[in-house]
Amino acid sequence: MAQDIPGSLKVSNDVIADLVGFAALECYGVVGMALGDQVEGAYRLLPTYRLRKGIDVSTQEGRVVVDLHVIVVSGVNITSVADNLVSAVQFVLARIAELTDVDVRVHIEGMRSVS
Repeated sequence: MAQDIPGSLKVSNDVIADLVGFAALECYGVVGMALGDQVEGAYRLLPTYRLRKGIDVSTQEGRVVVDLHVIVVSGVNITSVADNLVSAVQFVLARIAELTDVDVRVHIEGMRSVS
C-alpha cells in the first residue's frame, strides 16, 4: 500500500526536459527533437543523448511552459501529432513530476521521410 510522505518536491528544468524528450520520442510521427541554428536559419535532428537541447522549459504566471521543437515524419497529420505530443507530455509530467499546470507548445521545425 502506498504511503504519503510529507514534504515538497522540487524538479529541475533539466529533469523536466528529459521527461518531456523521452515522452515525445514515444509519440507516433515524431522523428526527434530539433535544434535551430540562428545564423543559417536551419534546424538539425538531435541525437537521443541531447534531447533537452530541443526543449525549452520556463515559467509564466505560475505555470510551467514547455516549448518542443520537433521534426516529424513526412506525410503525417501534423495536427494529430501535435495533439498527441501535448497529451503525452502533460500526462508524463502529471504522473511523474506531479506538475498539473503545464502549457505545451509544439513547434514543428521540419519533416523527414523515414525508410
